[in-house]
Amino acid sequence: MLVAVDTALRSTGFVRRGHVWLQDRGDGVSGWLGFGIAGCLEVTPLVGVCFRRYDEVCRTLGITATTPLVSAPLGHLMGDKPVWHWTFEPGGDHTPVAEALVGAFLKHGKPYIDKYAKWDTLARELVAKPESLLDFERARKLSIVHVLNGNAGAAGEVLKKERERVADKTDVYARSYRAFAHRFSLVFPVR
Repeated sequence: MLVAVDTALRSTGFVRRGHVWLQDRGDGVSGWLGFGIAGCLEVTPLVGVCFRRYDEVCRTLGITATTPLVSAPLGHLMGDKPVWHWTFEPGGDHTPVAEALVGAFLKHGKPYIDKYAKWDTLARELVAKPESLLDFERARKLSIVHVLNGNAGAAGEVLKKERERVADKTDVYARSYRAFAHRFSLVFPVR
């Protein structure tokens, strides 16, 4: 299955790196295609965009960035009749399924990557619509985006607001977030 997908993607500039495919977009930006796998050969494609400078800040803060800064399931991007997973039958001919998957990716996923591969576009949209990020990642990602945009004050506001929200909580997220906010303030002094 992976070989069939790899073959179908070959002409697009996406190169397999482990369990994902990356496309170098220049200036430290990469298009990303990965799969959530359910069952033995059923895949749910995810598309996204990675930024080297974002990943570098994550590493500085002790976070291993293993996923793109933004991503979406391919089915979510397809509109009217989404396909959420592609099934590769064991022992079957994987080529037609791989070609259909890549065709859907080129039609619906690549425009998503094209749009968000521009830092200014992505940063502006994330700041304007923070709810587009998942709850558990919003404060972390936004604070890093603000710092990368040179706005330490806005990063400090995001950190403060989330710190206040989780102040009396003891769950794993709250403890993890407080540790993140502490490391962040040591590396990037904010008000």
